[in-house]
Amino acid sequence: MQKFLTLLLLTGGLVGGGWLVYFGPYYIDSYAMQEVTETVALTSAAFGVKRGSQELDDQLIRREIDYITPEHCDIAERAGTFHCDCSWQVDVYPPLVGGRRLSLSATAEATRDQRLVKD
Repeated sequence: MQKFLTLLLLTGGLVGGGWLVYFGPYYIDSYAMQEVTETVALTSAAFGVKRGSQELDDQLIRREIDYITPEHCDIAERAGTFHCDCSWQVDVYPPLVGGRRLSLSATAEATRDQRLVKD
């Protein structure tokens, strides 16, 4: 019984480690993109949508997230608040299980007085 539990734990550790290797970086980038959208929304509220768009370019370059482009994002002023909505898909091909498509998104909203709107 102890050998079975050891084998089960090792298998779980290998599967979990493999998941982290293949999918982890994309989820980390998703968390980073949440910060990027907040920064862009705040910049847009302070300086306008055009400057927010430039900030998006700068943030993507600074954070070295090269597979997400400004075309994946929408920056707009709606009903007196500034929105930055980004969504993207990534195809990941781990061995033995075939390809998986991840659909990720990040969004933020800021008011004219430069406060983030929390849902």
